[in-house]
Amino acid sequence: MNIIKLSGGLLVFLGLALPLCCFTKWKVSEYQEEVLVEKALSENDYYALLEIEKIGLKKELYPIDSKENQVNQNILLHEESILPSDADTSHIILAAHSGSGWNAYFRDLYQLEVHDVISLYYQGKRWIYEIQEIEVQDKTGVLYLKEDYPHMISLITCTKNDSSSQTIYYGSLKKTQNL
Repeated sequence: MNIIKLSGGLLVFLGLALPLCCFTKWKVSEYQEEVLVEKALSENDYYALLEIEKIGLKKELYPIDSKENQVNQNILLHEESILPSDADTSHIILAAHSGSGWNAYFRDLYQLEVHDVISLYYQGKRWIYEIQEIEVQDKTGVLYLKEDYPHMISLITCTKNDSSSQTIYYGSLKKTQNL
């Protein structure tokens, strides 16, 4: 009988202690990741970082006027982009190749769905966007981008298995976190 009481007490203790231990480990890991991102941004010549956790994408972005800001080398930050800050509106427009090449940074975007999360680390903050809409447009040389949200991000790439169209993923800002 004493063994059962001890085991029951031990199970209650473990039931309370283990989640706390795991939660603390997760919080420490999350904090360490934020410190690494902040350090990377401050020590390198890029000034923003795009992260889409669902597809394992974490890639630096370069200033619009940088020679590295080219779709054939990196994710392109389009010249019409309005970056987030204290302004009333922002619209980050990013384009990258899909397919199978070394520079196909958006190769797995087709896996994204409405409500998936896109993060942008910029100016000491994590800007968290949620995909609101996915649109396919014919590849005509001209894209018509929606501007339905005050703070948004648009990801543009070729449509998977269709060389005649492009897919646009529209996200709206949900929240920001200080790093």
